[in-house]
Parts: sequence; C-alpha cells; structure tokens
Amino acid sequence: MMKRFSRRHRGGSDKPKSSIEVTEWLPKLLEQGIVEAKSLDSWSDPGIPSSVAAIGRGEKADGTALIVSFSPKSATEALLAGLSAAAYAVEKDQFAGQVIVVSPNWDSAARRLLSLLGRTAYALECIASPTLGAGRSVVQSEPPLRVLAASAGQLASRLSAAAARADFRRAALALEGLAAKHGGSVRVGLERIELVVLARRVAELRVKDGAAVLETQIGGRSTTSLAGTELAGAFDGLEGQIRRRLNDRKVRDGEEGLRGRVIAELSRGAELRALCPWPSPGTDLDVIDGVGLNAEGDAVVVAIREEVEWTSLAAIIAEMGPLATLLPTLFAENAPPIRLAEPRLLLVAERFGDGIERALAAFTLPYELRKVSDGVGAGLDVVSSGDGAQARPSARRGRRRGGRGRTGGSEEAKAEGSPRGPAAEVSEGSGESRTSRSSKLDGQSTGEGSTDAEESGRGRSRRRRRPRGERSDASEEAVAETSSGRDRDSGSGRARAERGPRKGATGAPRFEEVSLMDLEDGSGRSERSSRLDRPGDDDPDEPRPDGSGGRDRSRRGGRRGRRGGRGDASRGGNGNGGDGEGRSGSDGPTAQEVSAPEEADPDAVAEEDLVDADDLSEILARLADETSTFDGSDSSDESYEDAEEIDEDDVQSARRRDRDSRRRSQGEDSGDSDRVGRGRAAILVHGDRDSLLSAVLLARDIRQLEGLWIYPQAELMTFFRSIATDLRDDTPIFVIGFAPSPARDVIQASALYRGRLQWFGRQAWPPEDLVALREALGSKSVHGGEGIDSLLPLVLETCTRRSRFSDKLVDLATGRFTQHDFERWGRLWRWRAEEIANKSGDIRGDIADLLAGRPSDLAKEAALVEIPPVPPEVTWVAGRDFPLVHFGGHVMVVVDVDEDLDIQLCARIARERYSATLSLAHQTEEATFVFAGDEIGGKRALDYLAVADHLANKLEWVESRSDGDHVSRFHVRELERYPERQEEIIGEIAMGRSLLER
Repeated sequence: MMKRFSRRHRGGSDKPKSSIEVTEWLPKLLEQGIVEAKSLDSWSDPGIPSSVAAIGRGEKADGTALIVSFSPKSATEALLAGLSAAAYAVEKDQFAGQVIVVSPNWDSAARRLLSLLGRTAYALECIASPTLGAGRSVVQSEPPLRVLAASAGQLASRLSAAAARADFRRAALALEGLAAKHGGSVRVGLERIELVVLARRVAELRVKDGAAVLETQIGGRSTTSLAGTELAGAFDGLEGQIRRRLNDRKVRDGEEGLRGRVIAELSRGAELRALCPWPSPGTDLDVIDGVGLNAEGDAVVVAIREEVEWTSLAAIIAEMGPLATLLPTLFAENAPPIRLAEPRLLLVAERFGDGIERALAAFTLPYELRKVSDGVGAGLDVVSSGDGAQARPSARRGRRRGGRGRTGGSEEAKAEGSPRGPAAEVSEGSGESRTSRSSKLDGQSTGEGSTDAEESGRGRSRRRRRPRGERSDASEEAVAETSSGRDRDSGSGRARAERGPRKGATGAPRFEEVSLMDLEDGSGRSERSSRLDRPGDDDPDEPRPDGSGGRDRSRRGGRRGRRGGRGDASRGGNGNGGDGEGRSGSDGPTAQEVSAPEEADPDAVAEEDLVDADDLSEILARLADETSTFDGSDSSDESYEDAEEIDEDDVQSARRRDRDSRRRSQGEDSGDSDRVGRGRAAILVHGDRDSLLSAVLLARDIRQLEGLWIYPQAELMTFFRSIATDLRDDTPIFVIGFAPSPARDVIQASALYRGRLQWFGRQAWPPEDLVALREALGSKSVHGGEGIDSLLPLVLETCTRRSRFSDKLVDLATGRFTQHDFERWGRLWRWRAEEIANKSGDIRGDIADLLAGRPSDLAKEAALVEIPPVPPEVTWVAGRDFPLVHFGGHVMVVVDVDEDLDIQLCARIARERYSATLSLAHQTEEATFVFAGDEIGGKRALDYLAVADHLANKLEWVESRSDGDHVSRFHVRELERYPERQEEIIGEIAMGRSLLER
C-alpha cells in the first residue's frame, strides 16, 4: 500500500527519461537524405546525455568536418546540444566545419532561440523533418502575447452583483495576506488571481457563474464558492494546507525550498532592485523565479534550480521569449535608469549539467551562472558569465571553480573571464558590500592599518583599513591558502599579490558571495554599502536632515568591544588590541581580513578620527554583554539585570561566580549562532525537578512565553499532536529533559519544526537515535544526549542575560545554596518543584513567582505556609557510611548515590556530616562524577573545574562534561568493567592538589 501511494507514483516526474538510440537514428538520417555525409558516427566525447540528443560526427564528400545533433522530441534541446558539442570541438581541435541540427518540429520558442545566435566559427543549419516524427505531426498555434491585468479590481468588475464584487475583493486581500505571511506572491492575470508559495501555485481565485471561486491546488484539488460566511472557512483550510506543505521536510530541503530561500535573499540584497516574482500566470510550477533590475537598469531574469540540466535550460530560455512585452508594465513605476532592450539571464543552482555553459556561450543572450556553495553562509559563487556581445569560444570564458583551465593566468583571459551581469555592478565598484555581509557571519574585525584620507573620504574615515596592495608575508600565505581554488581558475590571486597601492579602482573579483544565513539586517547593510560604492550616488559625507552628516549612526550603535590600543595588554587585550582571540572588537588580523585585505570593516574604529567628535556618543561604545570584567574591578559589584537584595552570605558566592565567569569567558566565542531565539517561545518540560528548574531558568532568560507544558516521557507525542500544531509558524520550541522515544514518531514529528526547535536531553540516548535527531533538527539544535547528571549546564550555555535570582536558582539546584536562602524560600520551592513535576499540562501559573524572581515575595509566602517535609536525601545520607580520603589538609567524602536521589544535595549533606571540604559523587547506574566542595573563607579559593580538565587531559578514558553551571563533571568510560578506575581518579585528585588550590 505504501509503495502504491508513494511520492514516486504520484506525479510521474521521477520516471527516468527514455534515451535516444544513436545507432538507430543516425543511419536513418543518412538513408533518407536529410543529412548528406560521406561518414557519420556516434560521438559521445562532449558529454551530452543520450536522453537529450543524439550527437554524431563525420565529414562530407568535400572533406568538410560535420557535427549532427538530432532530437525527436524537442528542437530546443537538439539546438542546445549541437551548440555545446560544437563549442567542445572548437576547444579540442579548432573545429570550423558545419553543424546540422535536426528535429521533426520546430516550435515558436525554438525559432525565437535562433534569433539570439551570435557569430560562430562554424556554419549552422537547422532542419525540420516531419517524416522522422512518430505518427502525424500536429501543428501548434502561435501562443498569444501575454498581457498583465492592472489590478484585482479589473477582475472584480466582471461581477454584476455588488455583494459578489465585495466578496471577490475580500478574497483577493486574503490571498495577499497569506502571501505576505508565508513568503509567497500574488499574480494577477486576465482571468484569475494566483497565490504562489515556493515557486508553486497553491491556489487561484477566479470568476465563475457570477461568483468568486477559490480553487486549492495542493492537498488535492478542490473548488469552493466564496459567498458570505464560507469565505473565512475556505481560507482557513487553505492556510492549513500551506502550513503542511511548508513544514514538509522534503519540500523544505528540496528544490522548491532552495528556490524560496535564494529568491528571498536576492530580494533583500542591494544587487537587484525592484525584484518581483515571475508575473506570468498559468502554470502550476514556475519556470522562472523572478525579474529585477540591476544597477545599470538592465532587466535580469532569475531562475533557480537544484540542477540546471538540458530540459530545464530549454524551458527557461523558451519562457523568456514573451518577456519583452511584459517589461514596460512590470517596471512602469520604477526610478531610472531602466533599459528594457535585452534582458539578462541569471541561473542559480547547486549543480550545472556538463555542456550547459558551452551551449549558452553561443548565444548573444547576456547570462551569468552562480553556484550555491556549501560553505559558511551558503553563498552564491559565480561560475561563469557572458555579456552577449558575440559568440566567443567558450575556452576563454570563466570556468567552474576547481576546473582545469587552459588560459592560465593571462591578462587577456582574466579580462574576458571577469564577472558580468548582476554581480559586476557590486564587485567592480567596491568590495565593501561583500565585506559587510561576510563580516557579520564571522563576527570578526579587521586588523591594524593606516587610513588613506584622500581615498576613503570623510564618510569612511572612521573605519580602519589596510592600504590596498600592502600585505604582510603571513597575509600572503593565508590568501594563498584560503582562496587557492578560485585563484587557480582565474589567476586573480597572483594579480592581487603583485598589485601595488592605487586609488579609485579595484580589481574585478572572481566571484560574488551572497549570504543566505544573514536574516537580521543584511538588506540594510547591503543597501548602505552598495550606495557608498556605486558611482553617481549621493556623497556619503553630505549632511543629512538630522544633522548626522555622512556617518551611519546605526553602525556605531551596534559596534561591540572596547577601544583597545595597538598591542596594549593593560586594557585587557591580547596584544592586538582585542579582548581575546576571535572576539569582536579585536584589532588583530582575522580570517575575513586575510581574504579581503583591501576592504573596509564596519566594526573597527580609527582613534585619530575620534578626536574631533561632536559628542561623547561618537567616542564611547557600549561594552558587549559577553565582555569579561576588568582585572582590577571589585568582584562584588556585578552587573545584573535585576536589582535585588544581597546579604553577607552571598558575598563569597558572588566572588566565586565572578572569578569563574572571568576564567570561562577567556575561551568563549562571541558569536551568536548557538543562542536561542528571542520570540514568544513554547517550552515542553519532562516531569522531573531538574528539567523543571532548567526550564524556569530558560524561561527567565527568554522572558516571552507562549506556554510552558510539562508531561511524562510516555506523553511526549501529545505535545506534537495537539499543542505544537496550534503554535504560530515563528514560535521557537524548546524540549527539555525528554528522550526521543518512540524514536521513529518523535523524530518525524520534530523534523517538521527544524530551524526553530531546540532539544535538551539528559539521558544517554542510543547512538542511532542521537544521529537521527541531529540530522532532523541540525547538530546545533540538539544539546546533550551523551548522559549527564543535570540539564542546567546545557541550558545555561545558551542563556544570554545575567540575573541575580537566576544565580540563586542555580545554587539551589546544584547544592551551593546559602543557609539564609534555603531557610527563607529555598526549602519550600525545592519541595514544590518536585510536586509540580508530577503534574501534566500548562504550569505557568504554578511557577509564576519563580519567573517574577523576587526573593522577598517568596520569603513572605514561605512564612505563611507549613514547613515542607525533610528531603529524603537527609535520611539516606544519615543511614549510611561513606569512605573518607585525607590529603594535604583536605577531607574528601566519596558518595555513591542511588538513582532516584539528588546527587548534588546528597554530596552537600555528606560534606556537612563529616565536616569535609570536598566530595566526589556519582549515581550507581551512571559513570558521570561530580567533584564539588564548599566555599573557603579568605583569599584562597578552590578551582574544581581545573581538576576535571586535568583528569580529562591525562586519562584517556575520562571525558569532560559541560560545566555551564560551574559544577565540575567528568565521565569515566567502562566504569562497570574497570571499577578500579575510580581509585585511580581519587589518587589523581590527591596528587593534583596544586591545581585545586590555585
């Protein structure tokens, strides 16, 4: 049953194409006299697929070399294949003979294609032979010229009744709302209005029998008459179908999802203006994705595919034929310059079929090929481009990166292989737009460099830049290493290294990168950088109406880091003026600077240009949230977001947290790629105390909650089946404490929310389930799964805000609470957390006081209720004896904790019972150890995390675990098989006392 109704049997699009038998058709061409040749043999060297055309090579009676291309199905494919084969022959052996293209029928699209041919080194002859067709040849009518309707009101005016016209206008507005909500578009034709999402028509609105009719094209075709109250229900059902399609993983990760992502990124950038979706209605799946204008005013036709092969290329070129009549209507209201003479073609794909580039090189059609790269940001790299002036041998055109070139690094080859088309307007003007996009991805700043005031102007004087052509030896080696692939192709790497300083000009780079991951303010930066780079635009120094001059205030407000001097280590720098390696605000050379040293970085500041600043806001920059505290600061004056009371018992804890966070911040990366979303979030919690407290900390960090639900493991699918389906499309979802079980159902359900679902797991999952969940959600969206005693460190690593009460909650959960807090409110809420964990459903009301985070209010409530029972951990520790280890003035208690008890609290109680300063605890069925201790008065402090790092580095069977909550954890492999490893760990701790007492 599943095989019968699988996707392969639905549309038939996956059926393999039938091949053209070369040995059958070429002799038939000779026998019937269609091709006059002395010899004609099959030729497979050009790599033309047998399903596209039959290629033969021979010679005529007079010795003229001959190439024959034949297709019984498509004249367009036969022509493209013949041109590609001829270009291949020109490259190989300077072919200058005749090319004959044969097909039974030549439709209007194929005939229009002949008018675009340029000058060639060979003669071209096209032959139509209906006798070769299978059966009768049906003459097709010439399609009428396409005309676009001006508005939906023109279609509504066809209805005679006023109520029907009102319903039609309401339905048209509803389609526009769905298009805006789900990233689609609305096309207005002469007879219908179509809703297109991810390049596919999903619904259409038309007039039928004097009423508005909505036809749904997905989820099974259905037609609904829109009259009065039926309109709302019809569009609710349509939106449900759209949601299912957008959440379908095969659609999202397939070609349709790729087309939607790329066209959305192009529309946000500054490279193309007035970019609109393909306006011509009438097809279920769009052939062309969009039409826009480049900086010179040329119309650019954009087509996006996973793979551009021969059939899709033929369809794209055929669809461009009627475009000339639509351009005046599309761009009637756009500002000049506008040149609508000859549209350009921009093909974007992950793969290009062999010979595609050679076929396009034979036409006068301006084109550009871009490849979707797999690197950071999933950029678009130029594969090849042509200006369409004439048909040149394709050996001198740009080649695919990494390919084997024949032109080497000659200046002539580089001049003809430089990008033209949409990428040229940005790349030839300046590289700043590329830097502004890619610098946001890397989060790094450029290195030191002198500023050329004459070259950059006052508008850019606040940006550090390196003089063009000036590079250190290390930078030259880095350039050769990072860009070796593209430099081998175009020879541009050697040219850039040899080029000296110059003003007012930049070289044409080999490729242009367009980020697909920059979704926050990429369009704004691209527009600003492109506006500064394009000649003829406004001067960036021209005063603005607000008196801000040419400087961009928004960039200054977003600058991060401190003004470090050059190599000034006294400011907390690393010798390069930054806060640490890879930290934003660093003045050392970064990877982004090495790849583009002549381009300005928006985050670096030239100190000499701040002397004459208008106000302090020009000079002072807000410190980043991640910036570590100065060494000389008072550790007790921490910066928190909540102003709550602090007592004397908290001083030692605050000092420890400050010291640990300073040490941890030295190795942290300042990037934001792993941070949780900041929208109204939905949190699903497993029914246990640790998961609940972790969820409370996460909710306090997010602050905006759509809901917080708690369920046992057996009811995990209840959330995905009933609650998750009602959430908005942009709602972040956090799953805390659950295992992906039942694995098949849970992984399939969670895959629908890829990109907005974060999963935190405490237990050790089967490896196959962990791999499958990471593939379904993304590796950065799955935290844990290897086995850990608490989810707190995993959750805290994603939190970004600092709160004193959140720190108190962490201390309560990890057994580091003060006696003062535990007596006032900690004991009550620790017991309540256990009670709430046994509930099911939404628990926001139960934890409202914890979310508010006012210890005084919690203490008042605790004073009015009955004292909770004694924790079971107290009775358990009191009824057992534990081994003690004495070394160097320390006493360490070793605790093996039962599975259902809190390991942190048991260790705390055991230390108090034996007056021990240290404890080493682990649960009986697990191999994760917790090394902890009590705070010591005076200047001496104990570094528990350093001991765990030492054990992991020295013993190959010890693995470190996450310590985001400042708890020292490590995992011992195969502990059940080798129990003596516990004794070896105790010995290493005793001998490593110097690491502990730093």
